Amino acid sequence: MTHPIIDTVKTQDVIVFDGVCALCNGSMKFILRFDRQKHYKFITAQSATGQALYKHYNLDPTNFDTFLVFKSGDLLEKMDGVLAIATTLGWPWKIAAIGYLIPRPIRNWFYMKLAKNRYKIFGKYDTCMIPTQDVKERFLD
Repeated sequence: MTHPIIDTVKTQDVIVFDGVCALCNGSMKFILRFDRQKHYKFITAQSATGQALYKHYNLDPTNFDTFLVFKSGDLLEKMDGVLAIATTLGWPWKIAAIGYLIPRPIRNWFYMKLAKNRYKIFGKYDTCMIPTQDVKERFLD
């Protein structure tokens, strides 16, 4: 039997992120603030729900170097995911679409350089974030 989240990501826009990464948590707070239409739901990669997605999509369930962005049923990773998020947030963030002009291997190379060093640069929490009551409804964990 498959986890119910598998059907959810086919119909809702969902972001799976590293719940102990300070940069990732900051990014989620940014998205929560500017996603005025509430397009996105969130899942921490370390949660049982996040792990179910990693396993279903044959991803390493211990490697959280990239956001997993499920948009319109498609799985987007690395800069494709970041750009998809930014273009959904409206003006002025929509201008990030210019990033699509950079060839995917180049933009993903920069993304992975930052992702591999995110703990060294931005730090790491001991536990996953606990969402405040006002954003709890946006989390699917």
